[in-house]
Amino acid sequence: MMRSYLHVICAAFFFALISSAPARAAIADDIKASEDDRIGAYLSGNVAPLQKIFADELEYVHSSGISDTKAKVIESFTSGDLKISKFDREGEKIQQIGSVVVATAVAHVELTAKGKEAKFSLRYAAVYAKRAGVWQIFFYQGTRLPKAE
Repeated sequence: MMRSYLHVICAAFFFALISSAPARAAIADDIKASEDDRIGAYLSGNVAPLQKIFADELEYVHSSGISDTKAKVIESFTSGDLKISKFDREGEKIQQIGSVVVATAVAHVELTAKGKEAKFSLRYAAVYAKRAGVWQIFFYQGTRLPKAE
């Protein structure tokens, strides 16, 4: 009797795992599209997509360690203080933890910040949650990687 309960529990767990796989894949596709839109906005300087992607409560920690709000990040693009000419990602991972999704990757970046050019690589994490049917970034942090020797 106990053995048949164990089989039922294992079967139910396996079925739940399999049935959630398509949902997880759809969420990963949504986040990848959002990441593509975010990077596209960085490269074009068009902040309209960022208005939707960034949550109003966004905390954006730059690779320099400076923390900004949504308004400050968007203002840096609209004012021309920040221009990103390259943001190539590699090793992107998208992981769902409950109702939160974390997108991580290494990015190779070229930018001009307040007239100063910079080239570097960073590892970043963007934390997404869904609000009113839209995945938004609530927290972002980029950390510069040591220069390759």
